[in-house]
Amino acid sequence: MNTAIHRGTANLQATDARSLPIRQVAYLRKNAGDVAQSLISRGVHNLAGHLIEQWDPRLSIPSLSNVHRLSGDAIQTHSVDAGKRLILPGLAGEELRRWDARGNHWRTRYDDQLRAVAIDENDQENVETFTYADPSANPAFNLRGQMIKQVDQSGTLEPGSFSLQGSPLSESRTIAGAGIFSSNRRYSPLGDLLIQTDSGGHRQRLHYDIAGQLKQVVLQLSAGESQTVLQDAQYNAAGQILMQTAGNGVISRWTYCPADGRLTTLKSGKPDEALQQNLHYFYDRMDNILRIEDHTLAPVYFANQRVDGHREFIYDSLYRVTCTRGFEGEVPNLESGLPELIKPVDPGRRYGYVEDFTYDDGNNLIELRHQREGNNFTLRMRIDPESNRGVRWKTGDPEPDFKTLFDPHGNQSSLQDGAQALIWNAWDQLEKVTLLTHSNGLADDGESYLYSQGERVCKRHVTHTRSMTHSREVLYLPGLDIHTRDEGRVLHVITLPLAFGSVRCLHWASGGPGDLEPDQLRYSLDDHLGSCTLELDRHGALISLEFYYAFGGTAWWAARSEVEADYKTIRYSGKEMDCSGLYYYGARYYAPWLWRWISPDPAGDVDGLNLYAMVNNNPIVFTDSDGRMRETPEERAVRKTRSEERQRARAARSALNQAAYKHTQIVKLSAHRARDAQRQILNHGSAAALGSSTAIRVGAHVAGQVFSYGVGIGIGIGTAALGVAAGPVGVAAGLATGIAAKKAVSFGVDWASERAGLSTSVKLKSGKLDPQRIISKGEYKTMDLVPYASGKLKGVVKGVMDMNRKGLLKGGKEGGSLAVSVGLKVAGAPMASEMSGGLSVLLGLPEIFHEVMGAAGELTPEKIAKLDANINGLIGVLQDSMNNVAAMFAAHGVEAINTFSYIPSKFHKASGDTVESLTRMTDSAINELRNTQKLLHAQPSRVAPQ
Repeated sequence: MNTAIHRGTANLQATDARSLPIRQVAYLRKNAGDVAQSLISRGVHNLAGHLIEQWDPRLSIPSLSNVHRLSGDAIQTHSVDAGKRLILPGLAGEELRRWDARGNHWRTRYDDQLRAVAIDENDQENVETFTYADPSANPAFNLRGQMIKQVDQSGTLEPGSFSLQGSPLSESRTIAGAGIFSSNRRYSPLGDLLIQTDSGGHRQRLHYDIAGQLKQVVLQLSAGESQTVLQDAQYNAAGQILMQTAGNGVISRWTYCPADGRLTTLKSGKPDEALQQNLHYFYDRMDNILRIEDHTLAPVYFANQRVDGHREFIYDSLYRVTCTRGFEGEVPNLESGLPELIKPVDPGRRYGYVEDFTYDDGNNLIELRHQREGNNFTLRMRIDPESNRGVRWKTGDPEPDFKTLFDPHGNQSSLQDGAQALIWNAWDQLEKVTLLTHSNGLADDGESYLYSQGERVCKRHVTHTRSMTHSREVLYLPGLDIHTRDEGRVLHVITLPLAFGSVRCLHWASGGPGDLEPDQLRYSLDDHLGSCTLELDRHGALISLEFYYAFGGTAWWAARSEVEADYKTIRYSGKEMDCSGLYYYGARYYAPWLWRWISPDPAGDVDGLNLYAMVNNNPIVFTDSDGRMRETPEERAVRKTRSEERQRARAARSALNQAAYKHTQIVKLSAHRARDAQRQILNHGSAAALGSSTAIRVGAHVAGQVFSYGVGIGIGIGTAALGVAAGPVGVAAGLATGIAAKKAVSFGVDWASERAGLSTSVKLKSGKLDPQRIISKGEYKTMDLVPYASGKLKGVVKGVMDMNRKGLLKGGKEGGSLAVSVGLKVAGAPMASEMSGGLSVLLGLPEIFHEVMGAAGELTPEKIAKLDANINGLIGVLQDSMNNVAAMFAAHGVEAINTFSYIPSKFHKASGDTVESLTRMTDSAINELRNTQKLLHAQPSRVAPQ
């Protein structure tokens, strides 16, 4: 490390009287001996302390400006790189509407739990829809409250079940024009993936050590036997990988500096054979890599220069790489794509080079000088004076028109001047790349992409000739990529994780090439950035070898055969390179020959005000896992671990919410049934009480039938009148609608009556307090109207099918009422509706008469003993459930849940559900149950003699 470059270059920050940063001064020195240049960034805050403007050292206008609501959330942002966006938030901060500088307008609709259910885009409604499971969903699949269907422009995603942590166990994805694909997973109690079965029927089994670190991986193809691709892995106390034994027998070993834990060596090879990977890392005091020595490459000589396998890096005082030394192929790779393939692998064909990089004050890489004997050249970028948008430019070229080269959101419109057009969808995702423009009337060759949940799920490549059209397609599914060609070839690429690196299995489902090993395994040996440098086969033999320039372009590329080389797609930083030469990272695309992204960072200014710079121009140390944030590989591992911990915490919080909700519903129903039982006990011993309860029961029944009759008639007449023009069809539709409306209103009346205690049976039913029935039936008895009606209808059908007396009475009433209604109306009988309504009243009376006759008798010892046992058991269930909920509160360190309120906290404090409030509710229900027991035993003379 050249300390002279960094001397006197500490960053300074100036704050105002509120301790808010208003100036940041960075001192730039490129070479030792230069005078340090100050680069000043400014921030402007409003009276509320919100950051409303940010200025970088280069531009004469703010790089980023915001308008905030009173809560402090930004509702309008204007970036010189990414354009303007405006949102309309709801009371809870949810995004209701959004407008952008490209003229798009979105509207998001939510349910009563503030879950997005539909997104409208411009004039098109329901561009995306989301469906969630209601409380009637089968609890065995953990679906309740989960999203069970998503429909978007790529197709449909339908999870079938979830783990306790909320991870999908099974899902079915329908991709437009491709078909339906299903996959399954199994997780450990800690949320670690144990088994994954992809849509091709191939199974991966993952095993972990006691610390949850990957230990072994086994692959079983759909029609094959199990094979181990990771035999063993060992880690140190800090969680860093120490040794890995792959399924092909190659052993990789890592060593670290004991003082700071930095990687020092990485060696891979089979025992008693020459190493295939032997890297040694050297750092400066700020963890910047100064030198990487590759001892597997023997020195060669070119133009009186020694070319070994070593690479060197120099940085300025801002830790941007300014100079690199390395090696490349015979012809430097200046543009998109790959250099000429070297086959067979010949490491001796290497040529040394030096590259120098120049940056402007806005952190844009504007010039690259490449020096090599006989191959010296300079590449330049022209940067927009009003933003950080930039394009390749040569001296003498006209000044670029950035308004046509980029859209209002900063998405690049073409990869080359006037060629390779780029088309972006409304979500600023790359939708299509034109690879070749035909001037003979043929359609252009190109690649198009489909996305779902922010990730690419399909890639289609189409080329045209005068005689035919060729197409290729890649579907990206969990653990599996399906490559299809129009000549009938179907390739399944199964990707399996290693402790470090990955394995890809090439399984030909149909039409595989004869000169390629069937079910070929390709083991990737990666460098510190995750870039795939070597590929080995199942025997540990070399398939391909690749080295990269500092900013990700391929500098040297060799393989043992051209056929095998065609099937390598994962390269720099472990990402896939498309035919356009772009790398797909997830949130956006990277152009390594331009040294920058082709669209602004969707995460905003998390890595600085320049939204196009690749990892702050230090790609030797930093990576970007998805195009949103730079980080070191070590930071990425820590972030991944913390993300998994947060996911487990969210899942645990969700489980707590569900447990508390379920407990609350059981408590409410228990108290409700206890009060019902108290009235029923009085009915058995008091004629006056029985008469009063009977009157209420009959009155509620008659009133409900009259009300539902009136509503049904009104809706039926209205619908029939509207359908008169359609003749008999319209009248029939009106009658059917009236009958359906009557039944729907009848369920609504039952729902309201049950909550008011008006439809309770007049005789004691000890089974109503059975703990298991409370748990199972309470979930629909206490739910909203629609799930209640569904659950009640299912109960009636089950009772009829079981042939019990209660079920037959209820089934006879419902079925008889419906049959008579339809028969009278079809027959055209006078006053058919009145007759049907009257008959519905009469059909309900046998059930009430049966209850009254039962209540007129005395309670038997058996019924009293059964009710006693049920109440004692239910009290135990409530106490155990409350203890479980309290333990979950304590385990997660949560004091309250469900604290959201539409009333601002300034005027109202929502305490939510706490252990104390739930305990009070539980104790109140238990008291009701004990009061029921006291009443039951208070008058033993009411017991029937034995």
